[in-house]
Amino acid sequence: MAIHEDPEQHEVAALARMVPSFAGLRVLEIGCGDGRLTQRYAARAGSVIAIDPKEASIEALRAAMPAVDARAISIDMLDLPPHSVDVAIFAWSL
Repeated sequence: MAIHEDPEQHEVAALARMVPSFAGLRVLEIGCGDGRLTQRYAARAGSVIAIDPKEASIEALRAAMPAVDARAISIDMLDLPPHSVDVAIFAWSL
């Protein structure tokens, strides 16, 4: 049985309320998985760094969205310069 995360689209509505426009923003997505949420904003963002510790998920994201800087790492391994992102998002990640 497949798990359908957020079938009512509450997550998408909340994201739209919090970040009305991703146009030109530098985004960090933590726990991106295979890009389920990433695909909703990546085309409009200025840049996207998407991280997830699962290599298989990152490979799927890379195949679907080659413009995204997708990294198979955990948050504690991420090293970014200060002020290098405008917004950090995560969903279904602990």
